[in-house]
Amino acid sequence: MKKPHIGFVGLGAMGLPMLVNILKHHNAGGAGGQVQSTSSGGGNAGGGGNAHVTAFDSSDVAQKKVHATCQGLGLDVRNFTFASSLNQVVRTSDVVITMLPSPESCKAVYDEMLNNEDVKTSLFIDCSTNDPNTARQIADKVNQAKLAPTSNAILEASNPVYVDAPVSGGVTAAAAGTLTFMLGADSEIAAKAAKPVLSTMGSRVITVGNTVGAGCAAKLCNNLVLAVSMAGVSEALALGERLGLRADELSDVINASSGRCWSSDTYNPAPGVQRDANSGELAGVPSNLAYDGGFALRLMLKDIRLANEVAEDGSLPMAHVAEKLYEHTASIVGENKDFSSVFDVVYGGAGVKE
Repeated sequence: MKKPHIGFVGLGAMGLPMLVNILKHHNAGGAGGQVQSTSSGGGNAGGGGNAHVTAFDSSDVAQKKVHATCQGLGLDVRNFTFASSLNQVVRTSDVVITMLPSPESCKAVYDEMLNNEDVKTSLFIDCSTNDPNTARQIADKVNQAKLAPTSNAILEASNPVYVDAPVSGGVTAAAAGTLTFMLGADSEIAAKAAKPVLSTMGSRVITVGNTVGAGCAAKLCNNLVLAVSMAGVSEALALGERLGLRADELSDVINASSGRCWSSDTYNPAPGVQRDANSGELAGVPSNLAYDGGFALRLMLKDIRLANEVAEDGSLPMAHVAEKLYEHTASIVGENKDFSSVFDVVYGGAGVKE
């Protein structure tokens, strides 16, 4: 069976490294497919019109970042191209992956892609974090579209199919290709078709529920845990400092005890604590980088607000408290700082200074 041409839309902090991992896989001749990616500005990233990977992003800067990253990694990009429009993506790609910042942007992008009489794309995989209702609304629109006669129809259906597959692991896992995908699909056939593509960007694909929107539901629940646990770890470390404990020593205790969690052992919010397990050098987590990079406060706030909205009845007291904590943090340091900056802003933590 011919490998699918893959399109990628959305080359932000998460989308760019995800795309790079697809290109790495393609360079290695893997089974995940040949990828097409489109980005504004058009042009070819290195090789003729027979592109296997096409990408699109509304920012011209994204195209330059992809070129620089691929060049730095020595990737062969002769079969990779940037599209000049979203329409070009769906006219050339068998599978399209989207990684977008908000439900509103997702709706707008899908409206534009589907406003096209020549849709070749059989499978749309949305890795964005949305609420379940938004995922189902987009799925309905996708299902109502008609495939062009020239489509490869990889799912053997006359209509394109949509699945939601939000991710966990953050920018670090996106770069390492170790993301976890939470896959929601209306059919086993669609889920089976999506898994090998997702596997080029991650280490685990977990099918949840048996319907579109289930992936987004799982992601909101996971990120609620993340928001609360980061605040809890920050509060405990700050208390420890006030009681005369070093943040690194207290973190060692927590990580060897029942309080251990991702926010303490992998993404510690206290500066000078998180170290590379192999080299012992400071790890490249945001707390060691003045809280730059990572998972922006605006994105964490989006996810918490979505969780509070879908609960409807205000029955998530911890989520409401977390929302206020991160809103306050964003008001002080700006919404683009990493969410672990709550340790510094709300709790006044110091961390470890050499």
